[in-house]
Amino acid sequence: MPDVIEQWQQGDVSAFETLYRQYEKLVFRTAYLITGSKEAAEDALQEVFVSVWKSRHTYDPNKGKLATWLHRITVNQCARGKARKTPVAISLEEKDIDLPETKYSHQPEDVLINKLEYDRLLRAMDSLDTKHRSILVLRYFNDLSYQEIAEALEIPLGTVKSRLNQSLRYLKEQMKPGEAEA
Repeated sequence: MPDVIEQWQQGDVSAFETLYRQYEKLVFRTAYLITGSKEAAEDALQEVFVSVWKSRHTYDPNKGKLATWLHRITVNQCARGKARKTPVAISLEEKDIDLPETKYSHQPEDVLINKLEYDRLLRAMDSLDTKHRSILVLRYFNDLSYQEIAEALEIPLGTVKSRLNQSLRYLKEQMKPGEAEA
């Protein structure tokens, strides 16, 4: 992989295409979960990789992983392009995005209950602002550590923990049994 990164940084288009193929789903999934819109995620995907090509000389492998750098660019692009006027209920199956593994049995009624709860969670996440939603997406959908999130968002570790805690409290409140389901 280091050879591909070096080739990309030197302007090799085929190395860039290799990186694109390797990271396009990660960037799309992150953008989709942050924006809640397939169209906005597709736009972000394009803009992110245009930016990745143009700013290839600014990436320093000694300062962090390429994925962390891509997360930073993706979150920033989503924040800049956030033209979403109304919350959108999102479906991860629409673009073949992997759902997190569940710890429940695979009985049909359990699968349905899990899907309904998952959809309810996504609707609750949709009402969060970008900075809180981004932290949840990076932590729970992309499995980044607190430190990796801090690096990707260029914020202090304490801020990551604080925003994550606030976001989880909000979601817990929204997910209480008996809460109104839209």
